[in-house]
Amino acid sequence: MNTFLCLIVLIGCAVVASAKPRVVGGEEAKPHEFPYMISLQWLDNPEQKHFCGGSILNENWVLTAGHCIKAFSNVTGMTEIVAGAHLISQPSQYEQRRKPKSIIVHESYDMANSPGPYDLALIEVDEPFVFNEYVGSLSLPADEPFYPTGSLTITGWGSTSTDEIPEYSDKLLKADVDMVTLEMCYRMYANGPLHDTNLCAGDRYKVPCNCDSGGPLVDIDSTGKVVVYGIVSWSYQPCGVPGKTAVFVNVSYFVNWIQERIFSKQN
Repeated sequence: MNTFLCLIVLIGCAVVASAKPRVVGGEEAKPHEFPYMISLQWLDNPEQKHFCGGSILNENWVLTAGHCIKAFSNVTGMTEIVAGAHLISQPSQYEQRRKPKSIIVHESYDMANSPGPYDLALIEVDEPFVFNEYVGSLSLPADEPFYPTGSLTITGWGSTSTDEIPEYSDKLLKADVDMVTLEMCYRMYANGPLHDTNLCAGDRYKVPCNCDSGGPLVDIDSTGKVVVYGIVSWSYQPCGVPGKTAVFVNVSYFVNWIQERIFSKQN
């Protein structure tokens, strides 16, 4: 089997409904430290609730990975968008649960042959989120291609395992990951599905893993706003293999697309 056909299984348990629901090398986040963080959850799978991450753009819209949409429950009403979560096994009074009202996957994303570029999607919720100290939004970057440098932050409930058997976290984890140049990433994934609209970050000690798909890669700008620069997309299996970084969607290439799709649904 072509190695790259297995990569989404590594980052997103999204396509493996039978898998059980952390960030490799991560540490527990403080409850509600990341109010923009979303957990996409199944209600009809008792073995696993959380299957992908996401981030809140505004009261009505969530940003996630395109391949996460493939994992939505086939049973109507059995997929939820959960804001304000910390412990997956113990829903709290601070959570806000919504159903998907509409879903927009990027038109150039090839769902049948993932992983690949353009791996992003928007989810409109059926009822607006109520923003408070537990639930809030983040910001989009400027509408021009930008490749961040230094260390950025990832969050998720994905696997922490560095072998073939995933081990999942019940608590939201966080990690600061170092950016890797796209040139170096192309060398890591020669003949792979890497694209100029991707970002690369992480190493064998800190990297997103199974069920972290769709989660945000963020930084704080000069005004103090949290900005989403990347969306967890794919990587090599098992997680944390030396010389293999994680791959993200570079959100700066898609700001106009995101704004246009949201605007068109509002009018």
